[in-house]
Amino acid sequence: MQLAASQTSRIDEPLRILVADDFGPFREALCSFLLSYEALTIVGEAADGHEAIELAFRLAPDVIIMDVKMPRKSGIEATEQIKRNLPQVHVIGVSTQNESFLKASMKAAGFSTFVTKDCAHTLPDVIATITDRHMAQNYPLEGTA
Repeated sequence: MQLAASQTSRIDEPLRILVADDFGPFREALCSFLLSYEALTIVGEAADGHEAIELAFRLAPDVIIMDVKMPRKSGIEATEQIKRNLPQVHVIGVSTQNESFLKASMKAAGFSTFVTKDCAHTLPDVIATITDRHMAQNYPLEGTA
């Protein structure tokens, strides 16, 4: 079920982002933050690994931000299944844990990279690096000029 290149974002279109995390407040805050970047658009949100797989196949995102530990199916298991069918998708693992065995499992599953949740503010830069796209905020964050 591989998608043709025409189904992925062109360089002048926003990158299509799917956010998968079982903790709703984190997922919602992350989506709000990412939407402040003109080069990004949120195409879907998933609360578990099964939903992430279903949405990835239906929505064909360019990047998936995937919580590693979720109910019903882990982010690692979901990534393995997604990458088998959508090898061009970049998957960024996020977790509160920063353990080497976890990173090794993620790499084996096909994750592009890993970011701890306390460093989620770096995700636009990480996305820019793995997709070779420029990230500019639509508006400055409060308290900045």
